[in-house]
Amino acid sequence: MADYHRIHPVTVGSPPPPSAPPEQARGKKPSHEQLQLPITAPALNAAAPLPPPPRRKRRHSRCCRCVCCTLLVIVILLVALGATAGILYLVFRPKIPNFHVDRLTVTRFDVNATTMTVTDAFDVDVTANNPNKRIGIYYDGGEVTASFNGTQLCRGDFPTLYQGHRTTVQPRISLTGETRLDSAVAGQLLQQRQAGFVPLTVRARVPIRIKFGAIKLWKMTGKANCNLVVDNLQAGSQIRIRSNSCSFKLKI
Repeated sequence: MADYHRIHPVTVGSPPPPSAPPEQARGKKPSHEQLQLPITAPALNAAAPLPPPPRRKRRHSRCCRCVCCTLLVIVILLVALGATAGILYLVFRPKIPNFHVDRLTVTRFDVNATTMTVTDAFDVDVTANNPNKRIGIYYDGGEVTASFNGTQLCRGDFPTLYQGHRTTVQPRISLTGETRLDSAVAGQLLQQRQAGFVPLTVRARVPIRIKFGAIKLWKMTGKANCNLVVDNLQAGSQIRIRSNSCSFKLKI
């Protein structure tokens, strides 16, 4: 019987059937080299190392170092000053000086009823006591005022002097002034004079320097406040102080 060749139908436009490799056609397995996949260009790029980033400038870190060093120096100075002040306090045991008004003399007190103007002059005798054993006090002048119910009547200057250890000084301070009063203050002053109870406030603001042994410190401000009640304000008469209360503060 004659052999007939098989004819595969081919449609128009369809791709040809895939042809097997020669080795597969012969029944052989492909080799290891033939199974390796081809390396594409993107894979090569992913495996390549990235370039190092550019170095940043270190100005910010240098500024931080400068600020930290400055703060450290300030802290060290503050600690040293605090330690020095503590040692001085333990060694010298400083105490606040005491002030007291001993006498008030009225040399002039004229009231003009038409203009409501007061012209006055006072002499104030003050006692200042320094209770410290090893501390001297320099008084570098200052201002002293006398007022009635918040209205200043006269002013004067505190003398410049030095007060040694455990000593007492008694300066006399002259106060003069001319003040125009309003009707309310003038009426109150007249009533208080007639009643024999006139409230006065004597204030002193004095620059002070403390001397620890041979060490003289910076200037500080001493504030003295004395609340007085006198029986009258008539010039030439003896003034009696009914009430006397003084306080002193030192502002560093």
